[in-house]
Amino acid sequence: MQAFFGRAAIGAAFVLLISACAGSGPVGLGGTTTSSQQTYEAEYDLALKKWQDTAPAHYQITYQQTCECDVELQRPTRVTVRRTGTSETIEDVADAGSPPGTVSDARLQTAKGVNGFFDLISQSLSQNPQNARITYQGTYGYPVSINIDPTDVPGDEIVYKVTAFEVIP
Repeated sequence: MQAFFGRAAIGAAFVLLISACAGSGPVGLGGTTTSSQQTYEAEYDLALKKWQDTAPAHYQITYQQTCECDVELQRPTRVTVRRTGTSETIEDVADAGSPPGTVSDARLQTAKGVNGFFDLISQSLSQNPQNARITYQGTYGYPVSINIDPTDVPGDEIVYKVTAFEVIP
């Protein structure tokens, strides 16, 4: 994995320039060329480092998945996470659009905290996708928009959008 991310020196310099200018706004480009592959690998490295350095100990993230899957998996999901060091424990999973209640086992099993999104992105980028557009939040570095198309086969896209992030005391 180290070699995979180590080859993005040119892209990293470009992303550092973008990051310095972006402040706390979202950062991310994406694309389909080799230099774009290096750029989003470099963006990933920078965002992951930022997350590891600044992540709150307790947070709540709300996201929505778009997929050719069960409708329930596409509903907004709110996940409460507690961090210890770099590891995360999911404390609660809820349907963000409904009163508190039980969510399905499928939703519980697929719920993600920020580390889960970084794992998903890392695995996807290591397979050299046809296209990837990933945007990271500027202050903490967590992914706010993930759109990865592994191949030109319709329906295999990986799409998530974070709609809310809240630090919990």
